[in-house]
Amino acid sequence: MMPDKQKLSEHKLYKWLILAIAVTASFMAILDINIVIVALPKMMSHFGVNVITIDWIIIAYTITYSIIILLTSFASKKYGLKIPFMASIVFFLIGSAFCGFAPSYRIMIIFRIIQAVGGAGLIPISVNMIAKYFKAEERGTAMGVWTIGIMVAPALGPIIGGYFVDYVDWRMIFYFNVPIGIVLFLSSLILLERDIPSKPFAKKFDFAGFILIAVCLGTLLYVLNEGQTLEWDSGIIRLNELISGASFLAFVVVEIFSKKHLMDYSLFKTRNFLTGNIVNMIRAGAIFSTLFLLPIFIESTLNYNAMHAGFLMAPFAVAVALASPVAGKISDKYGPKYLMFAGMIMFALSNFSLGSISLQTSIPFLIYNQVLRGIGVGLINAPVMMTVINSAKFEQIPDASALYNVLFQIGASFGIAWSGEELAVRQAYHLNQYSRDINYNYYNFRHVINFLNSDVIKNGGSFVRAVLYPSNSSKIFDYIINEFSLIGAYGDVFAALGYLCIAGGIAALAVKNMKKIKK
Repeated sequence: MMPDKQKLSEHKLYKWLILAIAVTASFMAILDINIVIVALPKMMSHFGVNVITIDWIIIAYTITYSIIILLTSFASKKYGLKIPFMASIVFFLIGSAFCGFAPSYRIMIIFRIIQAVGGAGLIPISVNMIAKYFKAEERGTAMGVWTIGIMVAPALGPIIGGYFVDYVDWRMIFYFNVPIGIVLFLSSLILLERDIPSKPFAKKFDFAGFILIAVCLGTLLYVLNEGQTLEWDSGIIRLNELISGASFLAFVVVEIFSKKHLMDYSLFKTRNFLTGNIVNMIRAGAIFSTLFLLPIFIESTLNYNAMHAGFLMAPFAVAVALASPVAGKISDKYGPKYLMFAGMIMFALSNFSLGSISLQTSIPFLIYNQVLRGIGVGLINAPVMMTVINSAKFEQIPDASALYNVLFQIGASFGIAWSGEELAVRQAYHLNQYSRDINYNYYNFRHVINFLNSDVIKNGGSFVRAVLYPSNSSKIFDYIINEFSLIGAYGDVFAALGYLCIAGGIAALAVKNMKKIKK
């Protein structure tokens, strides 16, 4: 006999069903951000747009996603978790389906925005559901399982996306979400309790604060996404930096003098909330920097295709999936502090190891490094979420979840923007070093040029001559120097990320290691 919803919610397995819904929703939302990247070249060709224009398929989603997250806290307090969660699924489903058959680039951007409106609600509300149905001393375990979806999705995105793009149709990257979304919607409809608060939430929405912080985040993320492409000192980037800074200052002034606030800012007075989010932002920056740089190095320098690059990223996902639940259980028993520290140190070691990459970098080395990095990240994920969420009172959890996700997104955007810019800066540095060495060793330089000209270009095999033709020896030498400069730049950036992770480990030591927290 089928139990009614009330009895079902009291069953000991009910919270694990809720966790399965939360994992599925979060996996779908994060996967969509990453799976689209590999299809961008195909979209450029299909829609007839250039690299700068096609970027807006990513940027429109990222900006909308980060802004709408701020609404989820108010919606959860006013309408409970079920209605906003199911509305998010519907928006995500509609956006995905319409993106799949978008006839033009502009219409695609509109549907990506609709998709982002839905995607923005899935992750923070999933965190709220975990906090609601799991006790404080059980949340580490639950979040360890939940973070599998969060961290596995970025690694699996290139594999799934690469398969659809290479062997099926690029539009399948959007249609892929539809059957998953339908199952998720029906599961939520049947299983989630109707939880509209019996006492209406009386607080009015802070429209002024929301508009100002939305402008601030939107322009900030635009700068971080487009600064490298449009050049950091260009007029449009400087203007957006000015707007972002001015809107943030205006937001602070409005929130100081307003009686209604967009968020509960008293959370930042809590030591664990503040230090946990510092670790959260450093972790996000380091993770997405490596997820951004490593596939490019594998494809452009080691000459693997997108599908192979995706498979080489897969050990990271497997390691995260294995380490996260274990870390969650240990965190529940002994507290999150030392796990976060250990994870950051392992993450640092993996980045220092990548600092030695070269043309001779082997597949076993990459797999070993991915496993080491995955274990490190797996040790951080659940403990850092436990630190942030358990530092908030139960009624503050929607705000804590929203702020956690916004800061994670900002950290990721800063990481990607910084790593791209630093890569260019370090390549220029290495080029200058090589130029100085050539001046000091001019005769050796001439010997190399003669070798290229006589032994390689003239006497090389037919394949070599076909590849090099009609390049002269100076152009070939210039290409080689640029490649070695770029490889050196990759090593420098990964080493810098290692030091960033050490800073994250130091921040983790500032966390107050509370094992059990009464709510």
